[in-house]
Formats: sequence, structure tokens, C-alpha cells
Amino acid sequence: MSDELFNREEFISYFRDEAEELLQQIDADLLRLEEFVSSGETDPEIVNSLFRALHTVKGSAGMLGFTDVQNLAHKLENLCDLLRKERMPLSESAVDILFTGRDLLTALVEAAIGTHEAPGGVDEYIRKLDQFTSIYEETSHVIEGRMGEQHSFEEAAAAEEEQVSTADVAAFEAEVARLLAEAETRRGSGVAPSTPAPVAAFEGEVASAMPLPVPAPSAPAPSASPVAAEAPRPNGGEKNGPAKTGGEKRSSIHQTIRVDIERLDALLNLVGELVINRTRISDIANTLERLMSNKGANGGAAMANAGVIAPLAKDLADSAALLARTTNEIQESIMKVRMVPIGQVFDRFPRLVRDVAKARGKEVQLVISGAETDLDKTIVDEVGEPLMHLLRNNVDHGIEAPDEREKLGKPRIGTISLNAYHEGNQIIIEVSDDGGGINLEKVRARALKQGLIAADDRLTDREIVELIFTPGFSTAEVVSDVSGRGVGMDVVKRNITRLKGVFDVDTVPGQGTRFTIKLPLTLAIIQALLVRVADELYAIPLDSVIESQRVEMTDVRTVHGNEVITLRGQVVPLVRIAEFFQLGGERDPEKVMIVIVGLQGRQVGLVVDSFEGEQEIVIKPLSDVVGRIPGISGATILGNGSISLIIDVHSLVSEAYSSGKVARAEFSGV
Repeated sequence: MSDELFNREEFISYFRDEAEELLQQIDADLLRLEEFVSSGETDPEIVNSLFRALHTVKGSAGMLGFTDVQNLAHKLENLCDLLRKERMPLSESAVDILFTGRDLLTALVEAAIGTHEAPGGVDEYIRKLDQFTSIYEETSHVIEGRMGEQHSFEEAAAAEEEQVSTADVAAFEAEVARLLAEAETRRGSGVAPSTPAPVAAFEGEVASAMPLPVPAPSAPAPSASPVAAEAPRPNGGEKNGPAKTGGEKRSSIHQTIRVDIERLDALLNLVGELVINRTRISDIANTLERLMSNKGANGGAAMANAGVIAPLAKDLADSAALLARTTNEIQESIMKVRMVPIGQVFDRFPRLVRDVAKARGKEVQLVISGAETDLDKTIVDEVGEPLMHLLRNNVDHGIEAPDEREKLGKPRIGTISLNAYHEGNQIIIEVSDDGGGINLEKVRARALKQGLIAADDRLTDREIVELIFTPGFSTAEVVSDVSGRGVGMDVVKRNITRLKGVFDVDTVPGQGTRFTIKLPLTLAIIQALLVRVADELYAIPLDSVIESQRVEMTDVRTVHGNEVITLRGQVVPLVRIAEFFQLGGERDPEKVMIVIVGLQGRQVGLVVDSFEGEQEIVIKPLSDVVGRIPGISGATILGNGSISLIIDVHSLVSEAYSSGKVARAEFSGV
């Protein structure tokens, strides 16, 4: 086949996407099937779903020449076929073998498309799988009296095809010859030809045995017949009334199309430029309006030009308003296109929880809600790893052993809840368990042993909890394949922070722990508070802003050289932006303008010169030439064409608390 007709790279891309969905479905089906092991029964629909998924993977892999994937999928398909035909009882061993096979199949798919190296142990697994299935295959052959030579799946397929062609085709040819002879006889006698009942039944059998080719989506629909034909019903379903016509069918199908994320990124960048220009036009219209209202300053010249400029200014303002409305609609549409259900990530975790629980000898159920909550595709791709570490931590450290839970009056099966929902322009993800909670004394003792804190350090409960996010910190006594190396929770905090998110922990000893993650719906366009510092404009993400206020200098205390204020009974350290970025300028001796920002329950007051209002901004990353600047997360272009730096609230809050300002202030009784 020519390259024009068969673009291999494009087909491999389709195969990758299809295989990923099918492998995820196989995982979900196996988890559902495992629930039936204790009862000894089998849900035929689940087994059929497994069989169909493996069959599809096998066929697609065979088309592309991925023989290793094709062979393993066929072997697993054989096992499912034994379950489907009730020639093998459903057992824990069978489910475990299928789980292992699914993992190897995933590794082989990744190796076939070139993203990973080929896994080891495939031949050994296939040998064990063949031994496992051969026992039941031989038993069924003996029972059915058809013990014979075993064939590979290629030989079996060829034999099956040959058997169908010799039996059905011969019968079909004989029947056609008979019908032609009968028709010739009736034509001579003047009797209208008819199809006897046995022939009609035979034609139905041939039609069901030989599926019709499926037309391409772009093919035109056939012309409607005066007589409504009945559409074929899968699985021999009962007739429920006349079938819809071809046009009605096609209109009821929900059509989707795969779009490369890079194309959406490019489109979103263009929308960002459109937002910038919209803001600029609005600024020009506002400037003209102010000039027209300031008649006294320009005297008679302004009055003379008012009759000409005023209509133009009004038209410009109207055009700016229309452009703003259109841009908002385009922006919302593009953002919706980029939104995908977070369930794409959640679907991976039931298998993860199941495997970790079995490895630790625990009984755990995962309850998922809010999987339909939409989130930007780029964030969905990044949030999987921190959630994985959180769930592993909940199973390993949170949920107690079954016997221990019984002694505490709890159910033997622990529960981990994974929930997602929208709150304003943020998405909230909660991971909670009904385990023993975080042992604060144990955390403190381990931190003291590792030299992270001193014996005389006065730490609040929240500060003790946050020690678990220190790189290398772990309360596990033994290093295992699940935990003990201290590389889990620090990864969670680092990744959430990189996504401009907020991470919080609530724990109750003996009752459980809840981790709360707050993420922006998108990282591209945000609402920001513009502030001026030493004649420079800075943008502060509005999600982090709690309040802004003017404070008299008499309310500012200095403790050990650090400025703090007391706000509603809470000590809030102050960070002067001008001094942090070394911008110079003089302090106002009478008042300070403060923007209170919050992160993970902590508050910091950012001292600025003035507030310049709120504005929707487009985030632009800093160039690699500039590099990383402490306290700055990016930049944006304002309506007048100037550049405003975006303040990294997380780094400023961390700086304020890590320097000990709050601890020393509280110790001093401020």
C-alpha cells in the first residue's frame, strides 16, 4: 500500500489513543469482575466487554504489524473466552493473571509505539498463561469429546475462515442454483416468483453470518426506500417498533474529533493577543472620553473640535464594547474546547489503590465522585502524579490494618474518598480517608531525629503537619516498594505549587485526614489586581488576594527587625515589594497600602504604593534568557502596550514564614 493511502505515523497515533482508552476500560472491567470472585458467579456483560476490548487491541495491533501486542492480546482473549463460555470458574488466580497480563500488554503497546523499551518477562508470563488456560481447555475438550491438536491463533483463524468458506459458501451456491431454477420454471408458467419461508430464514442466517461493510463517515447516505426497512438489532434484541431512517440515525450520533493539543495552544495564544488588543482599544476609548469631558483645560479649541471628535469617540467606545463581548465569547469557547473531565485521571486510581492495599495487607475501597468535573487539559495531565502520591500515602499511612480497625470499632474495609468540584474559577480536589489521622508526636519526633527542627522549637500543629512535605522526610520504619524513602509528599507540594495551586491538610487523630487541592481552571488567562510600586505596575493573581486596605503606620509593629501587623487577632508579616525587588523609593511615614494574600492558611501583607484596579491578563512565561526570578511567576502585556510582571505569591509567603518573622512575632506576644 502506498504512503499516500497509508500514513503509518498517523495510524500509530490513532492506535496509541485507542489502545490507551481500551486498556483503561480493561482495568475498570477487571476491578468490577474481581468483586464477583467471592460469590463464584460471573457477570457475562463484564466478561464480554473484556473480550471485545482485547479483540480490538489485537486487531489494531495486527494491522500495524505489532506482533508481540497481537500475540499477548490473543492469549488473554483466550482466557476471557473460557470465562465467557463458562468453561473456567472465576477465581482470584484468574483475575490476578489478567491484571498482570494487562500491565504487560500496556508495556508492549508503549514499546511498539516507541515511547518505552520492551518489557522483560513476557515469554515467561505467556508460558505460565498457556499452562493455566490449557488445563481448562483440555478439560472442556474431553467433556465435549473433541480432543485434538492445538493451533496458534493464526492457524486457528485460517482454519475457521476455511471452514466458513467451505460450508456456508457451498450451501449458498446450492441454494442460489435452486432459486434460479425455480424462478425460470415460474417465469415459464406465468406465476410471480416468491421466496419460501426456509429460503428467507437462510438468507437471514447468511446476512447475520456475513456482516455488511461499514461505509466511511463521509459517504453519502443511500436514498430512502418507499418501504421502511427494519434496522438490524445487536444481540438479537426484540423488535421495538420501526427503525429510524439513515438520516435520523446519523443526526442522533454524538460526533467527536481528536485535535492535537498544540493546535489548541496556538489558538489560545491568538485569543490571548486578542484580549490584549481588546484592552488596548478600551483604554483608547476611555482616554478620548476623559479628554472630551475636560473642556475647561483646552478652552475654545476643545469646544470647536467637540462636534467632530465626540461622535468618533462614541463610535470607538461602542466598537470596543462589541469587541469585548465577542472576545469573551471566543475565549469561553476555546477554554471549553480545552476542558476535559478530570475522570480521565481518576479512572487510573482504583487499580492503584487495589494493588497498594494488597501489597500492604489492607482492605480499602475507593469512592470517586465529581469525575465529570471539567478542567484544562494541561492541568489534567499534570495533576495525576501528585494525586497518585496522595492516594498511596492514604493507603500506606492513613488506613489501619483490618484487625486494628476492628479493635477500634471501625469497619474492616477502610474508605478513601476522591472528590472534585468547581468553586468559582477554581477546581477543588479532596482526598480523604477514615484512617488514624496524622500522628503529630511521631512526626515531630522523626523531624527532631532527622535534624529538621530543634528540641526547643515551638511549632503549631499546622507547622508540624507541614514537615511531612520536607524532601526526604518519612515516618515509615521500613523502606518498601510503597513508601519509606520520603519522595512522595514533597513531590505533591512541588507539583501543586508549579500549577499555581494551593494545598492544605486537615487531620483529626483517630478519625482520618483530608488533603485539599485548589487549582485554577486554566493557566493561560486570569483575573489580577494591578498595583503600583515605585512607578512600576505589578499584577497579583486575584485568586490569592484576600483583601486590600490602608493601614496607619502606628498599627505596624517591628519585631526583631521585621514588620508585622495584627489583623483580627492573627499576626500577619509584611513584605515591602519595593525592598524585595530592590526598586528603591521612600517609605510613606503616615500610611501603608497593603494587599493581604493567603496561601495554605497563611497570610502575608504585600506593601504597595497604590491600587490600580482589576484586569483580565494573559500570562506570558519568562524567556529562558531571563531565567527564573525569585518572586516573579511570569509577565503580561497591558492595554497600553507596557509589560507588567506577575508576582509569585507562593514564593513571597514562603519567604515570610521561612525567615521566622511570624514565629518570632508570636513569641514576643505581638
